[in-house]
Amino acid sequence: MPLNTSPVRRDIDYLRRRVKPRPAPVAQAEPVASAPAAPPPATPAASAAPSTGLTLGGPSTPAAAPPAPAASAAPSAPSAPSTGLSLGGSSSPAPATPSGHPATTPAAAPTTPQPFPAPTAEEVRVLEDETPLVRLDPRQSAIGSLIVGGATAIVWETVELVTGVATADGIDGTPVTTPGNRPLLGFDGGDAILALRHVHLIRRALFVGAAGRPLTVQLFDGESFAAADDTGAPPVVSLLRIGSRLELRLEPLPAEIPLQTLLQQFGFEPTPYVVAREPRRR
Repeated sequence: MPLNTSPVRRDIDYLRRRVKPRPAPVAQAEPVASAPAAPPPATPAASAAPSTGLTLGGPSTPAAAPPAPAASAAPSAPSAPSTGLSLGGSSSPAPATPSGHPATTPAAAPTTPQPFPAPTAEEVRVLEDETPLVRLDPRQSAIGSLIVGGATAIVWETVELVTGVATADGIDGTPVTTPGNRPLLGFDGGDAILALRHVHLIRRALFVGAAGRPLTVQLFDGESFAAADDTGAPPVVSLLRIGSRLELRLEPLPAEIPLQTLLQQFGFEPTPYVVAREPRRR
């Protein structure tokens, strides 16, 4: 041992000889595992199928709502309504879906056929061969009285088919009295007067004039017109009620004919008059 070696130096050398450096551990390669297969791409969640089950109790758990789509994405289809029967629980109602059938419009009310166009009392001054017809408006047909001057005979038929004839000699058939104890159609001071307040009772009428003299018709509003036969025969004017309107027509006759024959031609048959009386007591 050298002389110049100190005790400290000797201890250091001793320790170096005793403690050997350990080799660095060799990193062992781990076995390479096979890479796991890539998960399949996520498919979009399908719309909830309609529930067809029978729920007897407990709250119905609604399916988790999908995340809201982006603004550029197309709107998702509405979920189908539930067709099951729920007897309990708080199930959320399905949104109402519009009906597939178009809304039907109500059928229009049927309209009654309208009469053909005809001249009015303001447009006609004389009923003759060229203008034999005049039609009154509803106001002229229901207010006041229809006054026919120059008539020698009048015939009436009510809606109940009660027929009568009135002349200067008297009445044949059954007279018709209104609720005001006034005749529906009769003579007053030489004029034939029809009470228009009760015009709904009459069906048709006939005004017969004298040969060579016209019939004159006057309304409550001052309108008037005449009816004349150019052949010299007695003028005959028929009156017909159509709904709420009165029509007056000049009837062409070949020559002067008896009144009974005239009634037969127009289908009038006087109704036998029965006098009402108190029942007999024994």
